[in-house]
Amino acid sequence: MAEEVLRGVWISRVLVENPDEVIPHIGGNVQLVRASCWQEVAFAAVLALRAFERGTNHAKTLGGELLLRLSGEIQIKDAIRKRGVRKGENYLVVFGKRRDVEDFIKRHGLREIAVESCSKEEMKTFFEKSALVEVL
Repeated sequence: MAEEVLRGVWISRVLVENPDEVIPHIGGNVQLVRASCWQEVAFAAVLALRAFERGTNHAKTLGGELLLRLSGEIQIKDAIRKRGVRKGENYLVVFGKRRDVEDFIKRHGLREIAVESCSKEEMKTFFEKSALVEVL
């Protein structure tokens, strides 16, 4: 069920039973985040990629930059607190290949579930918050 939202950017909604077991394996090109819908995750992923292309990134990795953009924070610890992986429903983002998504899900015993869409009002709020990271 993973969707390629941009060439090489895959998003899947998954159930995480034990975050402590999966946390050591995220970062870099793989991130698990809490979000209300796939659109806000996709938008944050695009912003993270663009930041690295322009050299305006605040984080050292794409996964870290994704967290910053999604949370609207510029400190990674604050971003993790707001949007980092928790037990239950999360979005898996992989900057790579579909096979990488499937391997990660299988290796960590995650279960894919249907993605949720945002309302227009939710998307507007998210776009405004994401823009703040760009300015700061």
